[in-house]
Amino acid sequence: MPIILINDVALRYRELGNRDNQTIVFASSLLWRADTFSELLTELAKEYHLVLPDLHGHGASEYREAMTLEGMTDDFHLLMRTLGLTKVVWFGCSIGGMIGMRLSLAHPEVLDSLVLMATSAQRDPSTIKAATLHLWKMFRDGDREDIADAAMKLFFAAKTYRDRPELIKQCRAELVGTKDARGMFAAALAAFNRSDIGSEIHRIKTRTLVIAGREDPAATPAQADFIASQIAGAELKIIDDASHLVGIEKPLEIAKLVRDFLKQAIPA
Repeated sequence: MPIILINDVALRYRELGNRDNQTIVFASSLLWRADTFSELLTELAKEYHLVLPDLHGHGASEYREAMTLEGMTDDFHLLMRTLGLTKVVWFGCSIGGMIGMRLSLAHPEVLDSLVLMATSAQRDPSTIKAATLHLWKMFRDGDREDIADAAMKLFFAAKTYRDRPELIKQCRAELVGTKDARGMFAAALAAFNRSDIGSEIHRIKTRTLVIAGREDPAATPAQADFIASQIAGAELKIIDDASHLVGIEKPLEIAKLVRDFLKQAIPA
């Protein structure tokens, strides 16, 4: 899998699908690499060319000790320019969606469409931020077994816990088995300390699909509704029996939503 030096930071990416098809750049959420969303991405790769960068501090991508979402956005913009990618679909999950909104504000010319999944334009409430930051610090310091069960309940809906114990077990093992979490923590701080762009996103002109899991405590349906209400023409889809990792819980449903959205005619 190729690694490119971007603004003195090495970023790894891989590709799926036919390069002659429209390109989707998929930016994953904190903690999880694109591989964790394999069922969703394999489905999309049947019709689209996918570029899957490892987020800063995740997989083989490097990171800076002090990062901002704006700096990460600049890196991904330069990565796309270096790869010769224009008019892409940016599909961002959680922090990936935060970067996507900033990309559309700063560099709208590189985007055809935005898919924003399980994300927020505003700052986290102080209570949520304090609780999750505490878990992140324990995760960074190696106490992964101690926080695994609490973390899983932030990511998955009750029905997923009941009906898909093998998925919970798999993701829990991935979390606990993380070898070095310092880079992930640096990326998490960029998200925790992010600027509030809620008053700016009305300037986004990129056609947009907003997706949220109905049980997501971190990026709530109300936050998704706010984003959709601010971006002219944006579509909003709330997915039942799903939480923050809605793309893993409901991969085929999400793939269909994305395909249907992208096949719509672009308004004149």
